[in-house]
Amino acid sequence: MFAWFKPSPLKQLAAQQRLLTSQVQSEPLLSLVNAPLPDNRTDARLLDIIVIDFETNGLDPTKNTVLSIGWVEIKKGIIDLSTGHHYLVRSQSPITAHSATIHHLLPEQLNQAGLEENLAFSQLLKAMVGKVVIAHGCVVEKGFLEHHIQAHYQLPSLPVLWLDTLKIEQYCNQLRARKPDWRLASVRKAYHLPDYPAHHALIDAIATAELYLAQLHGLFGSSPAQLEVLMKASQN
Repeated sequence: MFAWFKPSPLKQLAAQQRLLTSQVQSEPLLSLVNAPLPDNRTDARLLDIIVIDFETNGLDPTKNTVLSIGWVEIKKGIIDLSTGHHYLVRSQSPITAHSATIHHLLPEQLNQAGLEENLAFSQLLKAMVGKVVIAHGCVVEKGFLEHHIQAHYQLPSLPVLWLDTLKIEQYCNQLRARKPDWRLASVRKAYHLPDYPAHHALIDAIATAELYLAQLHGLFGSSPAQLEVLMKASQN
């Protein structure tokens, strides 16, 4: 009965910022914690956004590891491909045959070309400063990132605004009786977006960025994209 009084996501993040300001002393977290939060009345197309994707060897951050990280930025409603980054990560746990079949990442690739996990995450955290973070089914990326933050910085989470294209799509389809396929490739087909190879972190990040822009057009047309609506959808 008290759910109506729950603070908005941005108010919760602002309170978290105030709490962490005195606890965080080093980069890249210091810049991230001190970055201003957006206003919920802002047109989402005007925001700086980073779209991320992790490829992992499982879904449990306490048992599994990140194999690769990819991201790309959206600036003023345009995907900036020059900001695309893709890092292999040296795995601390065995790569199973099933995982290798899905991601096509072999242990020797990760050990020879991969970054140490802490360095790879540090690069991502630097890129996240001042941006809204988007992922498709962000529970995976958010879970692994928060586990890393807890393990390396002894912090529970970061004051970052997340948007989830999977949940936004569910919000768009909530009145439909049938249950669609929520996988990234399947959702993209509904918007007549082209097929891309799956399970490559950078390609999936770009694919998610394209989907997000298509969703904005579907929800808002040429009107301002209401950040408050996107936050509500991503919280469902």
